[in-house]
Amino acid sequence: MKNIVRLGVILMIYAGVAGALLGWVYTKTAPKIEEQARMERQQAIKEVMPPDAKVFEEKTLSDGTVVVVGYADDAKTQVAGYAAEAVGTGFSSDVRTMVGFLPDFRINAIKVISQNETPGLGTHTQDEWFQKQFSGKTIDELLVNKDGGKIQAITGATISSRAVTNSVRKLAEKLSQSTELPKTAPQTAAVDSTQTPQN
Repeated sequence: MKNIVRLGVILMIYAGVAGALLGWVYTKTAPKIEEQARMERQQAIKEVMPPDAKVFEEKTLSDGTVVVVGYADDAKTQVAGYAAEAVGTGFSSDVRTMVGFLPDFRINAIKVISQNETPGLGTHTQDEWFQKQFSGKTIDELLVNKDGGKIQAITGATISSRAVTNSVRKLAEKLSQSTELPKTAPQTAAVDSTQTPQN
């Protein structure tokens, strides 16, 4: 009986020491991990934004969606594009994708920034060929080919392909319908006031 009690005390001490060490390591590494994640996010935003976006402004919509608005001018009068994160449920993980939009909400580019899908299958969502096919697509085209869209699904990884494609589509629909985002009004042709209207 005494041996069991002594063993229990020893195990408790080991567990306490291990817990304290893990807590210490976490407090030391957490800020660095957060900073690394922030830098990777900023880099992803720059990669997917239209090239004429020079000034960036972060906005949080009423539903919590964080959108980065890119402007072509310092006065922030000409919207060059938008960037926001889309999240879809894949085969074995949430797939997180940074999406860049043109002012008319066609896709400029995407970058899958986080996934834990099946190696050799769903992990191909991060391949360049898969991501490149989103560029220039409209909302109506954002479906995998098996669902009647223009995105070629990855062989053997349709669920992962849909996770990316459908999440990007839902994000595009949400942002295009939002009244909270600044938008550049479409330019109309100037009317020549010197011309005489013809009957």
